[in-house]
Amino acid sequence: MCAAARLSAENMKVALVEKSPYLGGRCGHRERQDCKVTTGALMIPMGPASAIRQAFDAVGAEMDMIDLTGRMRYRLDHGDYDLPPDGGGLYGMLEFAMGDADQAKALMGHIQDALFHWTPLNTITIRDWFDQYTDNQAVKNLFQGYCAALMGINLHEIPAGEFFRFLKFSSKGTRFGMAREGNGALMATLAAAMEQRGATILRQTGCKRILVEDGRVTGVVVNNSEGQDQTLRADLVLSNTGPDRTVALAGGESLFERSYVEQLHTDACDAPIMHTSFVMDRPLIEDFNGCMVFGNTTNFIYLEIPSEISPDISPAGKYLHTAYGAPADAANPDLAAEFRNTLAELEENFPGVSEEATFLVKAKHRGPAPAMHRWIGRGMPVNTPIRGLYNVGDGCAPSGTIGTESAAASAREAVAMILAQAR
Repeated sequence: MCAAARLSAENMKVALVEKSPYLGGRCGHRERQDCKVTTGALMIPMGPASAIRQAFDAVGAEMDMIDLTGRMRYRLDHGDYDLPPDGGGLYGMLEFAMGDADQAKALMGHIQDALFHWTPLNTITIRDWFDQYTDNQAVKNLFQGYCAALMGINLHEIPAGEFFRFLKFSSKGTRFGMAREGNGALMATLAAAMEQRGATILRQTGCKRILVEDGRVTGVVVNNSEGQDQTLRADLVLSNTGPDRTVALAGGESLFERSYVEQLHTDACDAPIMHTSFVMDRPLIEDFNGCMVFGNTTNFIYLEIPSEISPDISPAGKYLHTAYGAPADAANPDLAAEFRNTLAELEENFPGVSEEATFLVKAKHRGPAPAMHRWIGRGMPVNTPIRGLYNVGDGCAPSGTIGTESAAASAREAVAMILAQAR
């Protein structure tokens, strides 16, 4: 949608094709017992440098957000740590985890070197990087929770360079928030602004084939909302189905240059995620309107209480909670067992929740609709060897970006390429 918004802002003729009745993919919501339950995204970047904000601004769409910047709590075995509102949170996290000011200062010095002097290469993981400088398990547990919750994969799976590029990006005045009336309302606002600029949005319309002739894209064949096949001719096609699916829709690997295909198969792991949303008559955490990350667990990684942030998310007196779990090994997950453990660890951290809660969603996201199509640092380029064919989405995340922001940033990159070639 961000790519379509940017192209609409450039007065291009745009058709947005969406298989679902709902827009936004992982940045949408569904109504469950009068609660607005996210389909994935919770913390959405909203600062002026955000590619999401820029896409909204391009078409004059308002982002109706509640700012959550800095409202983070981290839990380890020995207690909870809230980020201070006046800064210094990273050092505070280290001292809290390590329990020793001298050790924390020493590790902070190494982190600052990695951020501002020598960024580690991607030849080692971020766990390897920490192992160079500390044997403190608590601080590694802290960053394991941080990585799994924010990046979707684990400390032993994230390239060290990518970790620090993200950390640097996220510390540059970045602001995060939650959509006041749910992600679906946010996407509807963007869609309306695009339509006012002449864009066509086709819901319940799935792409069956990307048409390619002589190495150039010529359009798509879709199955429309009436169940009929329809051909849409176009000089440009931007696909958000994931790089692998894009290749299949375009006719298969034989149409693509060899180096692209080999990269497609290199480190081609998706990032599964486990999602549960539930409603209670009370909030699990009193007077907490932020985000909580867990470093005292194996699978349960994140909890938010959207009803404590926005009164428009659930009926009065009902408290919607959203929790996430991640596999301990994203390359070889056992999602059934690990989902059971996610729920068990939720209960261990909040005794009684399994009896009190009414569960609205219990989902395991993998395969064609994972949390991310490719791991951080392993994204495909947005352009392809087929002229006019581009990928956008988290399968081609620009370096230093993750999740929803990475999808929007890939759109920014693809549109910049298109406009540069048009000049």
